[in-house]
Amino acid sequence: MEGAKPLDWHEPGRFAWSRVLAWTCHEHRNTWYELCAAGGLAYIRRFKGDEVKPKVAHTHAWREAEARAVWLALLSGRAQ
Repeated sequence: MEGAKPLDWHEPGRFAWSRVLAWTCHEHRNTWYELCAAGGLAYIRRFKGDEVKPKVAHTHAWREAEARAVWLALLSGRAQ
């Protein structure tokens, strides 16, 4: 979306495990997202491609309240 704040996406690897707090539907979609929490922080995980072997990327981690604000911006098209 034009004017949307770009998010920095990078290779996963900081957290060995995470808890999924929220997610978008991935049925018939090329890109879907999860809001994840781990180690007292939260981040957004992005999947691109097919469901069998998607490419995975993570945002930076924030305190959960900040991550939820970014999550809502992503869902509303104010971030990408």
